[in-house]
Amino acid sequence: MEMKERWDAVKEQFFGDPLTLSPKISATIRNVEHGLLFILARYKFALKMMANRQNLKVLDLGCNDGLGDLMIWQDCQCEQLVGVDFDEDAIRWANDNLKQEGLSFVQGDFMGMDVFSGQGDCVISLDVIEHIPVEQEAEYFQTVCLNLKDDGFAVIGTPNVTMVPYSSPWNKIAHINNYDQKRLYDAMSRYFENVFIFGMNDEVLHTGMYPMACYIMALGCGKKKRAGGKHL
Repeated sequence: MEMKERWDAVKEQFFGDPLTLSPKISATIRNVEHGLLFILARYKFALKMMANRQNLKVLDLGCNDGLGDLMIWQDCQCEQLVGVDFDEDAIRWANDNLKQEGLSFVQGDFMGMDVFSGQGDCVISLDVIEHIPVEQEAEYFQTVCLNLKDDGFAVIGTPNVTMVPYSSPWNKIAHINNYDQKRLYDAMSRYFENVFIFGMNDEVLHTGMYPMACYIMALGCGKKKRAGGKHL
């Protein structure tokens, strides 16, 4: 076969229905240098924490348009994946473009929402906690734990407070509750038996010097119990 014929044979495998990008992702590609790469890299970390497990029930708190959830759905063996966000436009786009059997999106305030009746395997919440008022921090983590089984785990991601001076003006308005690694560790340790802290710079995950990390990724494992055996 000639080179063109070989390529035409390969190209046939890549034809499919086009996916129109959401307004958020379209703006990110146009206006934020490498922004889409960073978003997907953060979801890839969560994806890898679920590798080799089967029949997973996964909840994404603050999923926005759900593009990261599609990647997890395609690569992980999920029985059910539900994304929740209060942004009506984002959830409408996700349901119109990404929804399929086992992958769904719900519009609403997720605080106190019990999607899996305490039987979820993993809760993801990326770029969300910095938008939660300090006085609602406990309710946020209680909601995370409410959706997890005893041995479930949570992946929480947030920009490092050391990056605030370099943030865009709209980020400075929206990010009202910024964390460093120690503060996030202490907060999650009230709810999880084991908490592991990682740093990210661009799309690279690492365990380097805390103040130098642009982004914090935290893994909380095993819900902590109060005296008497009840969960927090």
